[in-house]
Amino acid sequence: MAQPDPGLPFRRFLLVNVALLLISLVANLAIERPAFSLVHALMLAAVATSWAVASRWGWRVAKRWYLAALMPYMISFAFIGQLESFDILWMLLFPPIAAFLVERPRSLILWDASFLALVAGVYSLHWVGLYPLMYTDIALGAQWTALFFLAVISWFMQGYKAQLADVQRAFRQQLEQQVDDGLKQIRGLNQELESTQTDLVRLLGELCEARSEETGNHVARVAAYARHLATLAGLPEHHVTSIHQAAPLHDVGKIAIPDRILNKPGRLTDEEFREMQSHTHLGHGILKASGRPLLQAAATIAHEHHERWDGNGYPRGLSGEAISIEGRVVAIADVFDALSFARAYKPAWEDGAIRELFTTERGRQFDPALTDLFLGRYEEFVALRERSG
Repeated sequence: MAQPDPGLPFRRFLLVNVALLLISLVANLAIERPAFSLVHALMLAAVATSWAVASRWGWRVAKRWYLAALMPYMISFAFIGQLESFDILWMLLFPPIAAFLVERPRSLILWDASFLALVAGVYSLHWVGLYPLMYTDIALGAQWTALFFLAVISWFMQGYKAQLADVQRAFRQQLEQQVDDGLKQIRGLNQELESTQTDLVRLLGELCEARSEETGNHVARVAAYARHLATLAGLPEHHVTSIHQAAPLHDVGKIAIPDRILNKPGRLTDEEFREMQSHTHLGHGILKASGRPLLQAAATIAHEHHERWDGNGYPRGLSGEAISIEGRVVAIADVFDALSFARAYKPAWEDGAIRELFTTERGRQFDPALTDLFLGRYEEFVALRERSG
């Protein structure tokens, strides 16, 4: 949204001022009042100079330059005025003009006080006889009284405006503080919701782990490996966090697999293996209905963590980068942990054998780039395994 131009009202005012000064200048030349013509010409030059002042120091300084020029322009009518002339009444315009020009309300008091002091000094020269003016004492007294009361009224008005500005400022600050507090509270509630959601995902993963009699902390370790591998792959922090939080549900579909298959100590038959493979579809079906980004990521991982880079995996036979990055990362993390610990159907593997398998399956079962990262920092994954084991 474009910001308003702070100098626009003043520029428009100056254009009107130029028009009025030109009319006054031409009129005084026509009626042969050279002194008045000179005063108007000088003020016209001062107005024109305001643009140069603004371009160098800004419109705020230009306003003060204009007011400074306005003082001698106004007071000059006391010296060059004629007995039957109303030119001295121009001085009554100073307070409202200053009220229009000065941005900060309290600044008007200083300008009015300066102008009143200047007028009082000129009138005092007349009253003490040092420089008699063309006007009577009564006319000057009436003029001074009108000018003074107009200034006082303007001061009161500006005082109220200043109070209103202070109240508005305080209200705005209070409103901003309340908005900040509200946003902090909302952020806190969101963090609490995210934390609760993450805890529920972890607990559900641990429930599935307990039912399948897998090694304790399997889901926590897989999540830790997946986070580390995703970080090494240079994924954005929010993506890394999503994979870490969703990984515990990679085998959630096993909750629907019968115990006789899930915990069978020997080799599965072809029919049993097909039923075991269905846990990917089942897990995806359980999770995909949720609109939560975390559970959507978990649904993708549950569906794809048994796909192979060469397209020979299940359930859909995806290959290469058609497999999501989440599925490719968790595939490595899951196999690494499954080989590292004993299961009902096999003993734990040695690290040398695990590395050899990943080297052999690079570009076949596993994403080659991710496999290189995994093998290149293998000791770090071993450290995570020992820490979580």
